[in-house]
Amino acid sequence: MTTCYQHTTELSKMDVRKLLLILTSFVILIYVMDLLRLFQISASSKKVMTPNQRYDIANIVVTDSGRIPDDRFNMASENHRRSQLKRIVHKVDCQQIIDGDEEYILLANATMYKQNYTFPTDKDIGDIAQNCEKFLGVYNYKYFFVSPEERGFPIAYSILTYKDAFQTEKLLRAIYRPHNLYCIHVDKSPDTGWLLYAMKSIANCLPNVFIASKLEDVIYAEFSRLKADLNCMSDLLNNTDVKWRYVINLPSQEFPLKTNLEIVKILKIFNGTSSVDSDYDKNTLYRYKETYTVKHGKLESTGKKKDPPPYDIIIGKGIAYGVFSRDFVNYSINDAKAQGILKWLEDTYSPDESFWATLVFNKHLNVPGVNDSDLEAYYYTSSVPFRSVQRPISGFRRRKDH
Repeated sequence: MTTCYQHTTELSKMDVRKLLLILTSFVILIYVMDLLRLFQISASSKKVMTPNQRYDIANIVVTDSGRIPDDRFNMASENHRRSQLKRIVHKVDCQQIIDGDEEYILLANATMYKQNYTFPTDKDIGDIAQNCEKFLGVYNYKYFFVSPEERGFPIAYSILTYKDAFQTEKLLRAIYRPHNLYCIHVDKSPDTGWLLYAMKSIANCLPNVFIASKLEDVIYAEFSRLKADLNCMSDLLNNTDVKWRYVINLPSQEFPLKTNLEIVKILKIFNGTSSVDSDYDKNTLYRYKETYTVKHGKLESTGKKKDPPPYDIIIGKGIAYGVFSRDFVNYSINDAKAQGILKWLEDTYSPDESFWATLVFNKHLNVPGVNDSDLEAYYYTSSVPFRSVQRPISGFRRRKDH
């Protein structure tokens, strides 16, 4: 009996091995068939796809079904491959930088400092964009993957630039989607002629990108900085082609940390509420106690005492950038009290850091989108966005020197 028992056990082990072999073969067969099916899908849509792009393929099927007919919404892997070949630095692992590996970031910086880079001039980029077909191909604007959720939630951008068409274009391409809307304000200074040429040429190639109808000669900490944004926001409001939900204002030195889809999901949580940094800071009272004027290209105090602000308001302190709902923007530009506050701030120091903050800080103004108690709890539990160099809400990182 002992012999029979041992023999039966050995047979059972062999059966288990065979069963495992069969199951493994079956899984491999399913995987191979799945790969073949994916390549058949890509062939039928005349796009070359790779196995690790299954998420894109699944959504391209939706795209090709007719709900998003514009072929610029399709993310073709061949186009993606070509765009990767344009990387300036190939010795650096971008994923480790994105993951925030501090030691690796130091190594990456050292690697970049050892190399010399030559970038296209403003004129070079403008010349390329004179041929729109060439520009769209060279700078990779021909194909996009955009989900139905993104298309149903368009965003507007106000971009302020005063130098480097190359860097401005990099920002634009990173945030560009064919269904969003983009206003670019180019500083109206004597040395920005080629920059304006480049930006106008680019805007001519992209139907949802335009140059602000009125350009300002922006002076640091002066009213012109805020006016540049307001000019763009007014143009965005007057646009009837795109029913955008929010405006995000950016300097051209920023770069996104979030995808468009991630930003859309965050803004949906906001549910019409703006995200604006606002506080009271007694250390900045000097900015509003006396008037300021421009002398020799710089903002200087006149020494004259300023009258109290209107509407029994307290001047708030924030930053120049934020995420503004459409209702908030409409109030800021068209409401009589908002315009009265704006007029009072014209001769103060850095009104771009106080106008938005003041509208939010003074609850009795009843500004749309700033009194939502549900979001207020969310706002104060999310590291108070925009106060540090990192902007977790909108997904942008700010340079410390801007």
